Amino acid sequence: MNNDDTPGQALRRRSLLGLAAALGLGAPGAAMTAPDDTTFTNPVLPGVEAGDPFVVWHEGRYYLTATFDPEGGLWVYSSDHLSDWRHAERRKVWTPEPDGPRSKMIWAPELHHLDGRWYLYFTAADGIDANHRHYVLEAEHPMGPFVDRGRVHAEHERYAIDGSVLRLKDGRLFWMYADDGLWIAPMSGPTRAVGPGVRIVRGEHDWERGWHKVDGRWQPQAHAYWIEAPQALQQHDRSKGRDFVVYSAGHTAAVYYLGLLELTGADPMDPKSWTKHPKPVFGPTDKVFAPGHNSFTRSPDGTEDWLVYHAKDQDAGDASGRTMRIQRFNWSADGRPVFGAPIASGVPQRKPSGEA
Repeated sequence: MNNDDTPGQALRRRSLLGLAAALGLGAPGAAMTAPDDTTFTNPVLPGVEAGDPFVVWHEGRYYLTATFDPEGGLWVYSSDHLSDWRHAERRKVWTPEPDGPRSKMIWAPELHHLDGRWYLYFTAADGIDANHRHYVLEAEHPMGPFVDRGRVHAEHERYAIDGSVLRLKDGRLFWMYADDGLWIAPMSGPTRAVGPGVRIVRGEHDWERGWHKVDGRWQPQAHAYWIEAPQALQQHDRSKGRDFVVYSAGHTAAVYYLGLLELTGADPMDPKSWTKHPKPVFGPTDKVFAPGHNSFTRSPDGTEDWLVYHAKDQDAGDASGRTMRIQRFNWSADGRPVFGAPIASGVPQRKPSGEA
């Protein structure tokens, strides 16, 4: 597979003033200028469907996986530039069986480096949404080759999507996932979650509801909540930092938000140990739709934190049109992440620190 290969069956194709000032880009009007060699613009992988992007930095390179090819398999991209993936090396690392329990609807892969090995987690089904389960592959290198390690959590024998790993300061691993709320289960190792799992949070706020269009306008569904895509976020001094989980809520077509959980108790398996912040920490604007299902990474020199997420430029009724976006974020004086507002397509941002 060479750099000209493309994913086989991949689908083709909110005040900015305060945000721009924070980023050192000047007023919004002035920001809308052509990028130079010190800036970039979103999306960073234009023209490619890239829902649920997950980026990890390792030994001088970034590795990306996403819902590139939901009916055809899993891809991993490699680049030394976080701000531009157009010329990244890309490789198809897993092709599903032609039919069976994980042959279709291959969603939200994540690539984790744990104890010196690489693990590629993903959700798949047989074409029926209710049959989604989690699977994992293992490799010595992030680009593979990968060995199939099967189901992650056999004891959760019902619908589950958006699996991710939480590693605590003491080294313990936990499996987080979505099924009418967010759940967690302990892991016996990187490939297996054990026990029945515990639901740690449900949707309860209006911004966490499912949404549908009524007379051309998006309205929250009265009795339906949808939260998904848990992502661990820990400050870099993990011996002192707090344990957060950022999750997505709403509707990936247009009205989508990021919410924030914090582990404030001793036992992550006890729902009372988790505190949910009542307001979203990131959400749509009049120019950016459906921002969410994120991951986190750092600048090449390790001095900046970056949010990686998908979003769309149009208000559409389905998940199509999601492209990969990035922007730096900061921390408040009391130690919480501050993401700001999503930056619209075409607005120059300063490149990540240390990026050539």
